[in-house]
This record gives sequence, C-alpha cells and structure tokens, in this order.
Amino acid sequence: MLELKSGEKVSLTNGLEATVVKELGRGGQGIVYLVELGGQKMALKWYLNKPTDWFYKNLEENVMKGTPSDAFLWPEYLTTKRDGYFGYIMKLRPQGYEEFGQYLLARAKFKSLDAIMNAAMKICEGFKALHLSGLSYQDLNDGNFFINPESGDVLICDNDNVAPEGENSGILGKARYMAPEVVTGSKMPSKQTDRYSLSVVLFLLFYGNHPLEGARVLACPCMTEKFEKQFYGSEALFIYDPSNKTNLPVRGVHNNVLRKWPAFPALLRAAFTKEFSKECLTHPEKRCLERDWQKTIQKVRDMLVVCPQCKEETFAEDAHSAKCVNCGKAINAEGVMKINDRQILLTPGTKIYLDLDNKPDIQVVSVAGDRYPVQLKNLTSVNWTVETPSGKLKAVEPNQTMPVKAGLKVQFGGTLKGEIISY
Repeated sequence: MLELKSGEKVSLTNGLEATVVKELGRGGQGIVYLVELGGQKMALKWYLNKPTDWFYKNLEENVMKGTPSDAFLWPEYLTTKRDGYFGYIMKLRPQGYEEFGQYLLARAKFKSLDAIMNAAMKICEGFKALHLSGLSYQDLNDGNFFINPESGDVLICDNDNVAPEGENSGILGKARYMAPEVVTGSKMPSKQTDRYSLSVVLFLLFYGNHPLEGARVLACPCMTEKFEKQFYGSEALFIYDPSNKTNLPVRGVHNNVLRKWPAFPALLRAAFTKEFSKECLTHPEKRCLERDWQKTIQKVRDMLVVCPQCKEETFAEDAHSAKCVNCGKAINAEGVMKINDRQILLTPGTKIYLDLDNKPDIQVVSVAGDRYPVQLKNLTSVNWTVETPSGKLKAVEPNQTMPVKAGLKVQFGGTLKGEIISY
C-alpha cells in the first residue's frame, strides 16, 4: 500500500505534475486527495491496491475520450505508475451538493418536488449520453450521485469502472442495485443491466424505499449470500406487483413508499410497475430506455403545479378536475398551455420546461394590478413571437412577460410552438 503526503508531486501521463495538498477522504478502494494542478484545485483518487493493467488502460482511454456529458465528474488526467500504484484526477465536487445516500437517510432534503424531477431527468440524461458513447457504467448505486437540493442538479461520480459495452471491469456492483441476471451470475454487467440499476435509483429518488424490499425481505432472519441471490436475483418480486401481494411494504418500516406511492401521478406508478414486472425482471431487452424514462418524467413534471390557494406544489393529473393534495381545494387556473400533445395548468409559481432539460424555460408569475394578473415570464435566451387571434405579432424578449390569455399563440424559437387555451 502506497499513500501520498502533503506537498508530494505526482506525475501525470501528459507530462504535467500535480501537488498533493491534503487528504479529503478514503474508502475501501482508495484515498481521495485535494491536489493543485496548474493553479486549479482538483481531486485525486489514489488506489490503495494495484489495479490490473487492463484497468489502467481502460482509464487511460476514458481520459482520452472525455466525459459523455456535464453530469459526470469524469477522470480528466491519469497519473503515471509508481511501483504499480496510480490514480486519476477529476474536478472537485462543488459546494452545495449532497450524497444521494444522505437523502435516503433523511439527513438531506430536496427543496421542492421540482428539484426531484430535475434530478431524475439529469440522471437519465447522463446515462443516455454514456450509453450512446458506447460505454456502460457497470456499478450503479446510491453512492454514485451528488445532488444539489435546491436545483436538483446531479453529478455522477466514481466513473473508474465505466468500460466499453461488452467489456467488464471486474466489478459486478452492489446486490441491491445489480440486475437479477447479474446477481444470479447468468450475465455480466452491460447497458441493459445499467438500465435496471437506473430504475432502482429512480424508484429510490421518488419513493424513498427499495422496489424489491417488502414483507418477504423483512421476514428474512439474516441477509446471507443465498438470500441475496433469491430476493434480488432468482425470485425478485416488486413490492407492488399486481398479481403477487406477498412482498407488500410494511407499515412502520417502509413508511416512505407507503406515503409517496399514491402521492405521485398514476402514470409514474404504471411505469415502475411495468419496469419491475416479471417480464422486465427476466427479459433485460424489454427494460425502459433512458429517453423513455425522460418522456415519462416530462409528463409527470407537466402535472406539477403550484396551488393558487396554499402556494404549495401539487400534481394536477386531470387539468379540469384537479385538487390540491395539501389543502384539498380545487385548483383554479387562468388558462392552460398547450404544447403539441402536452397540456400544463398555468398557476402563479408553476415552472414550464420546453424540453427534457432541467432548466425551466417559463415561470408563471403574478402581476398585481394588471388587466392580466397571471403572466408568463420568458426565462430563455431567445425572443418569443406571440400571435394574437387577429394575427398581430409581438416579440417577448428574455426576462419579459406575456399575458395568460386564451387564444394567444407563441413561437418559442425554432419550430416549438404553444397556445394558451381556456381552462
């Protein structure tokens, strides 16, 4: 085992040198140091054991390829070997980001449901980009994410096990996140097994409990390797499987999912019920693709509005008969924004996302004393073109507003168009 000291120089494969400042933390695989490189503070993960030559070469190739998206704290530099030991350098985690596990333990809390939606969207976008670049993650679990509780922005870390599809880093993952076929040993990690792990992470993000851990798992006296292979592998059973009720969540233990399962829209419940059905558990090729998860999350996010009465977030599954889950009152809106097949209730405080990004494009605002007290604020960087029923055109510049008035049509830039219809 070779540890580094403060002030020590570490040589990189590109000829540069990084200076060790101090230790930031350590785990079973290695130590993370704060280092300085070219006047910039970065993080160095230094392995305590000597990984294989294949592992080193794979890291080297990932450094050369570059990050698939800005969602990843990607290896940017590789050190030269020192008696067989080495490490890689990545960006530091910014201030304000919490480990995903802290949310599951209720030590960190999202500011809003909107932030949760954004986190889900960013995670899906990251893995879509990873898989499109021909790579698979292979060890996806709750320890791989740093999430900003205010915005829901996500940074995916521990990317050293990422490998080309069809190759394996030698790491299988954690049983609770591994696909059933990996748990039983019938398949090696791949993008299809990544998709199973992604669904588990999304379920935990929305509902706060594991999708396979209900009454059956709770009754297990001791989680041995045999039981792990049974509950997460050969006999995996969703806690809300519609045809088998033997693994339902238990009151007093699985309180998060018992409370949140009915609180989120039915289409999200349907998506998870399908994803953890026997069919998808046993047929990896039938699992939901990242872009399909994004489309589902977009539909759920379109239902998320701010109640005009109590000013709290709630889901409006039916735009014409929606009631707030917080105060129980009917949600009265000034209008509905129609974008293609999407319909979004317009209430002050509600955010609208024109695409699958996690940055809002429209904010519904109150303008006291105006003839139209509810208006749409342009949060984009381009002008909108508004067309009145009589055919008059008007530009709405960034940070400017337009009235919520039935009959107005809006071109948001490019080919994307919207129309305000009566509530």
